[in-house]
Amino acid sequence: MTDAGPGRPQGPPTTTAPPLPPRFPLLLAALLLTSAMSMLDQSIVATAGPSLTSDLGALNLYSWTFTAYMLTFSVAMPVYGKLGDLFGRRVVYLSAVVIFLAGSAACGAADSMGQLIAFRALQGLGGGGLQVSAFSVLGDLMPPRQRAKYQGWFAGVMVIANLAGPLAGGFLTDQFGWRWIFYINLPLGLLAMAGIRTLLPRDTRGATRPRIDYGGTALLAGVIVCLVLVTDLAGRYGWGHTAVIALGAGAVLLGTLWLLHERRTEEPVVPLTLFADRTFTICVVVAFAVSFAFFGCVNFVPLLFQTVEGVSATRTGLLFLPAMIGMAVATVVAGQVIAKTGRYKWFPVASTGLAAVAAGFMALTSADTGAATVSALLAVMGIGVGLSSQVTTLVAQSTASRQHIGVSTSTVGLARNIGVAFGATVFGSLLNARLATEAVRQLPPDVADRVVGGTWESQQTEALDPQTVAAVADVYSGALSTVFLSAVPVLVLGLILALMLKDVRLEARGPGGPGGPGKPVAAERPGDTRKG
Repeated sequence: MTDAGPGRPQGPPTTTAPPLPPRFPLLLAALLLTSAMSMLDQSIVATAGPSLTSDLGALNLYSWTFTAYMLTFSVAMPVYGKLGDLFGRRVVYLSAVVIFLAGSAACGAADSMGQLIAFRALQGLGGGGLQVSAFSVLGDLMPPRQRAKYQGWFAGVMVIANLAGPLAGGFLTDQFGWRWIFYINLPLGLLAMAGIRTLLPRDTRGATRPRIDYGGTALLAGVIVCLVLVTDLAGRYGWGHTAVIALGAGAVLLGTLWLLHERRTEEPVVPLTLFADRTFTICVVVAFAVSFAFFGCVNFVPLLFQTVEGVSATRTGLLFLPAMIGMAVATVVAGQVIAKTGRYKWFPVASTGLAAVAAGFMALTSADTGAATVSALLAVMGIGVGLSSQVTTLVAQSTASRQHIGVSTSTVGLARNIGVAFGATVFGSLLNARLATEAVRQLPPDVADRVVGGTWESQQTEALDPQTVAAVADVYSGALSTVFLSAVPVLVLGLILALMLKDVRLEARGPGGPGGPGKPVAAERPGDTRKG
């Protein structure tokens, strides 16, 4: 890891950003719109399931409409990050919009489940580019401290899009048919594309025909495909399944070949020199750990509400709102504070510490704990996650030179996505193992079979005696406590790493400041009293 030597200013290397383009607020609106679309389509299909499968059939393939999108979304992120660095953000961003819209139109016109899955994969190839390009444009246009404020806005929009996805999907399906959950992207995307094409300045990157790392790109894509499929298949068939083991071995082999290739190639898709900076590496690991722990837990909270607490599906959604709102507000506040002070270290520290405490208390909940208490703890965890959700991207960008802004952005985003996938699968395995053990020990055989087989529903309690109902609640509560407790050491690891971050101040002045356009202002040393 590289550290500043004696006599050198400590902190991340500075970047030089061009002047903001005219009508920047309109450009910002276009960037926010593309981010919202890419996030919305991760969840908008959920409530359209019954209508969609009624038309296309193949219910057994329905889950692949999610997997295909997330698979290509994840693969696309590092590719778009690197291509934007090489060829310029504008042309790559517009290409992502075109691919996303083409995939959306094709999804709406699909005549079979197989076609829909293939077109969702195409849509994901564009969606991953939308997400990376939006944050990379911010990295290009403004200095780190100012960037923090706007990244908070992006995080808020992304949270709202995730929340609105199922609601929007249900409304469009009921009013116009399921095909419109895809067609709605067309007018929105064309509007965003017009804004980007008109308002985002051209740059000169790509004029010299830069080299593309085809081998590294193919190997990295293979690693990501193996990892995502491992999480998907392990969630269905268990970690001991032959396909899961084979994919895991494939990921290790391809990962090794990728590392060897990247060390030799002239223009690697992900420069390994980025990881020589301790701050960048910590940001990547913290992003993975926080996503792994938080989303791994959140996936099973509805089980706690509906099975243990007896809460309806509608009320479950309402009990999630404090966590989502807390996450959005914390992200915006963190961005505003960093924009004003330039200090970032204590946000990842507070994030992982607060989330670890909340997970620990959630592990202490039982069948007698009220749903409101669990919702409050979930809100605390959401606030914790929000304090670092975009800070890690911001700080990672600040460690990289301008020609690597896209790669640094996409690497953190990819770590976050893989963390989400692995968290859900690993914690799901822990949950199922504990359920199987406790159900056999505490429940009658017929009830235990339903619990272990996943066919138990809260309505079935009406036909059982109160003692058995209480035992079922205890079994689920104990299994979920294991999940929450398992998240604590992951978050503690993130806390330890966050404490290792340097306490530096991000540069405050961009072009047009005292140094004039194109002259970066150095980040301040810890304890520096100069005003930023």
